[in-house]
Amino acid sequence: MSRRNYGETIKHLNTNYVTSFSGNYQKFGDHVDQLPVDAHMLLALIAPRPVYLQTGDEDKWSDPEGEFLAAVAAEPVYRLLGKQGLGTEEMPAAGQPIMNTIGYHMHAGKHGTVPSDWDQYLKFMEMHLQPGRQ
Repeated sequence: MSRRNYGETIKHLNTNYVTSFSGNYQKFGDHVDQLPVDAHMLLALIAPRPVYLQTGDEDKWSDPEGEFLAAVAAEPVYRLLGKQGLGTEEMPAAGQPIMNTIGYHMHAGKHGTVPSDWDQYLKFMEMHLQPGRQ
C-alpha cells in the first residue's frame, strides 16, 4: 500500500519509470497522504473475481506486509459480493499460502518468482478457473 511509504515509493516509481505512470500519479510523489486511491481499493475493484498476490519475505522493495494488508483491506468487498477474502488478518509465514478468492503467498527469498511459486499459481488457477467450479 502506497500510504505505508515503504519500499518502492511513489516518488521512486515516478522518478525511475517516468513513462509508466500518468502525470496525475506523479503529483503524489511527495504527498502520498493525498493519494485518492491505494492498492486495497484496486484489489477491491477486481471483486468478485479471484486475485492472487505473490511476494518474497525478503522483498523489502515490494513490501510483503503492505501487499498482505491491501488484501486484508479488500476483503469486505469480496464478502459483500458473496466471495471469501483471505479469511485472516494474521500474515502467514513464508511457504504457507492462503487459497481463497483472494490468494496470497510469500516464498522465502527476494523479489521475483522462484520455481516453487509455480505449484501455488497452478493450484490457485485450478481452484478458480476450471469449468463448473466457483
